[in-house]
Amino acid sequence: MGSALRWLAFAICVAVLVAGQFGRTFEDVRRYGHLADIMPSEWEATNIWLASTECTVSRGVWLAVCEDGRLIPISERAIADDPGHALLLSAWAAMTGAPATLVDVARLTTLLNTIGLVALAALLFSLRAWITSIVLLLKGPIEFLGWMGTSPHWAFIGMVSLAGILPLAIVTRSNRGWIAGGIAALAVVTLVRESIGLMGFALTLGALAAMALQRPRPARLLPGLALIAVLATGALLAPKWATMARDAAFPMAPAERLQTHGLSHTLYLGLGFVENKWGIRYHDEHGAELADRAGVLYCSPEYFRLMWKLYLARIVEDPVEVARIYWEKALQLLTAQTMQPGPPFGIVLAIGLVHLVLATWFGLWRRVGFPQGLPIEAVSLAFLGLFLAQAMLALPSHLYAVPANAFILVLFGTLVEFAARGVWMALSKWRRPT
Repeated sequence: MGSALRWLAFAICVAVLVAGQFGRTFEDVRRYGHLADIMPSEWEATNIWLASTECTVSRGVWLAVCEDGRLIPISERAIADDPGHALLLSAWAAMTGAPATLVDVARLTTLLNTIGLVALAALLFSLRAWITSIVLLLKGPIEFLGWMGTSPHWAFIGMVSLAGILPLAIVTRSNRGWIAGGIAALAVVTLVRESIGLMGFALTLGALAAMALQRPRPARLLPGLALIAVLATGALLAPKWATMARDAAFPMAPAERLQTHGLSHTLYLGLGFVENKWGIRYHDEHGAELADRAGVLYCSPEYFRLMWKLYLARIVEDPVEVARIYWEKALQLLTAQTMQPGPPFGIVLAIGLVHLVLATWFGLWRRVGFPQGLPIEAVSLAFLGLFLAQAMLALPSHLYAVPANAFILVLFGTLVEFAARGVWMALSKWRRPT
């Protein structure tokens, strides 16, 4: 089958397997149309995004709210919030000439998840992991599009998928188009959710290191790998570029708070997700109380520096207590089901690791004609490992763990394709005349 026919087959699969669920979810969000007239979103930052789009329509400004004729940086009102949703909604408002609504927020989530699903499936298809791609398209619509809401969390599974494009494209030596698309995707991911962007960036660095250390080492690849590293770093800084461009373009008071969740804030409060000797509580109000005691502005640069000091001090003071906290949180995720129905997360991780080790040790990937399955499975397991690390360092709640299902589905598809190719190879040898 020629390349054009293969991609036509992929497009048909997307139309048959994804379009229906997308259409249902896209229409279901109309429920927010009448809610907007009765009450605001339950997520406070969402209401500020919408207020920001009013400022976009009236004054052409992004990442700002208009108050008494003044421009206020959005970070002063949507505290510790990533800028992606507000920026994308402002772009939509600028194109339509009307402020965004709750319906637009929910539809943005649906679009982001659909783009993530189709982009990841398309990359797998281009790698000739055809069964893996079809499994993702077959099982993905419910996981990606069977839910939606007006808080940023609902778009995270799409962001995880987009975050995997660049590292997967690097380790599989995909063409420059996929590399460029992966860098652009990483920028979008970091704008929408900083922590997921960090996951994608960490795996990108790991992929670049793996390519640089391979034997024999092709020296001609090193400049290209260095360039990718620089561009990926620039993509990771996309939130800073967006706020810097806003500050340069529009007259407004300097922001006192950072436009970010802040890693140190999450690390320190993460120690309070379970009972602990210090009385730390996993709640933003606890961080605000600490800021008041120290006489610093909550979520300002000084606040995040304070959180780093407190976090490192707790590790030095009692590393055993910190290890206990992390172990308890790890167990909460390892014993939980992120997919319904499905085995606990720890069982999924163990199955994948055992298969990766055995298939690689015995050289089975090439024997079954599926060498590309090795990097696909490795990247999938690396993402699952990062979600385990997130559960340990931050919180193991279901809402933050469910986006891992994107790569659980990829892992499942890889196992199915490995088995199918193995059976096909065995049958081919059996039928071959002696």
